[in-house]
Amino acid sequence: MNHVSTGQVSRSRRLVASEQELRDAIARELPGQDLGGLVVMGGHFMLFEDEASGRLVPGVIEEQADETMRRRIAGRVGIFPGYTWELSAGLLRDYAAAGVESRLLLLVNDWQYVPSADRPAGELRAEFFEGFTALPAAYEKILCEAGLSAADVLPSRKHPLAFPETWLKYRFQKSADRLVKQGRLEKRYLDGGSGDSEVAFLDAAGNYRTLISCGITGCAGEITEMVAEVYRAGYRAILIFAPGECLMPVQTGVDIALSLYDLPGMRVVIADPGGSGEMSPEEIYGKLVTVSTFRS
Repeated sequence: MNHVSTGQVSRSRRLVASEQELRDAIARELPGQDLGGLVVMGGHFMLFEDEASGRLVPGVIEEQADETMRRRIAGRVGIFPGYTWELSAGLLRDYAAAGVESRLLLLVNDWQYVPSADRPAGELRAEFFEGFTALPAAYEKILCEAGLSAADVLPSRKHPLAFPETWLKYRFQKSADRLVKQGRLEKRYLDGGSGDSEVAFLDAAGNYRTLISCGITGCAGEITEMVAEVYRAGYRAILIFAPGECLMPVQTGVDIALSLYDLPGMRVVIADPGGSGEMSPEEIYGKLVTVSTFRS
């Protein structure tokens, strides 16, 4: 295990090769007797367009009857959404039994595969979230089997069941403007005379971490804002199941949240079990899973 402490934020990292090793690592980093409250982010899914209806639908294999859509989702994210939701529900059940106040958090990627050729992307997103009045049936079934319900899902200030990524991106853009004025983030203009700029964070090692480039907020910025939202809701511990391809920006987002915002006593654990088309736990853990811990 690697451990680094920089300023007021400590960081550690380990690799695990099985689900049991993952559970053991989580138990070590988030011991039940040491937690006042815990939020578990699992079940993260993208939105895909259902070509038959022209509407956006959750990118969860178990929710799709159409074989073409199932193959499309399987090739992109594999079993990650359903698998991490099941992991999260089981952990929540165990922590609740230990007397820990725990909630699930559902982060929805509502921008990456949202088309805008026929209708504005914003209109498609609004239509999806207006109709998103219940969790996917497969998610409801997993919650029921764990003795949980949708009442155990942490609402965002945007939606009662989900944290939309686009909303978090917009919130971070507003926060970044304030942080630039305070001198805590740096705005730099790009070469070429186009007027394009980027907003970056200068870390303790002297490295620039870009958060906004040409007006586009990356995953790090939205995760920074999500951590702040969870802290604002009164929780001081978060377990994040992130897709492997998103691990680095998620780690950056957490690091920046704990470094920039006043979030004392915060503990964040990040794990990346799949998310790139893996279709079995054996395939997921055969590639090894990273478990990173950040403390403020």
